[in-house]
Amino acid sequence: MPRTNYQFGGLRWHTPEGTAGLPQPVACTVASAYNTDLLVGDPVKAINDGTVERAGAGTDGIYGVIIAILQYRNSDGVLVRNGRYVPANTTWTAHADRTQVLVAPARGNYFLIQSDDATTLTTMALVRSAKGNNADHIYPANAANNALGLSACILDISTVNTTNTLQWRIHDVLEQPGNDPLQTRATYIVYANVLSNFGGVGSNTGV
Repeated sequence: MPRTNYQFGGLRWHTPEGTAGLPQPVACTVASAYNTDLLVGDPVKAINDGTVERAGAGTDGIYGVIIAILQYRNSDGVLVRNGRYVPANTTWTAHADRTQVLVAPARGNYFLIQSDDATTLTTMALVRSAKGNNADHIYPANAANNALGLSACILDISTVNTTNTLQWRIHDVLEQPGNDPLQTRATYIVYANVLSNFGGVGSNTGV
């Protein structure tokens, strides 16, 4: 029987052995009353007020990926630290109560992400041919698991192309036992192809 790949949810910061000196994570603020849940593994974009928001599927450049929930003030008034996710519409007023997430910057970092189907790249030759091409991410409905803190973000492998406006560039498939490239949720190593930086600095299109 074909193997079933384990679902890890969203993007994961990839730090292969021997890659010391990668850009370090930064604490980022989320605007009060931001209307979308934020989970570990969600890619984010930079907003010109200095906050971050979830990067839209197929539409936004990437500032980085959330790797931890630092703090937020919940609806009971409790300051939650190291939570599983930030609920939508979380509000804060005092600077000390601001919602914060820890973000691995997209520029200069590699990430792991899983693919959404096993019907696009059906042979290893096709898997290999995807290297160096680009693809968008998507958020399938009802795929996030807030209780476990699992992001719904996944690579839309059917979008693989040389189009330079696609959000992610595929570096390689992850060569690791338990990762079957011909099954759903195959894991790929990617980096941001379209960047979003504070102040609007960065590439509008990738390569």
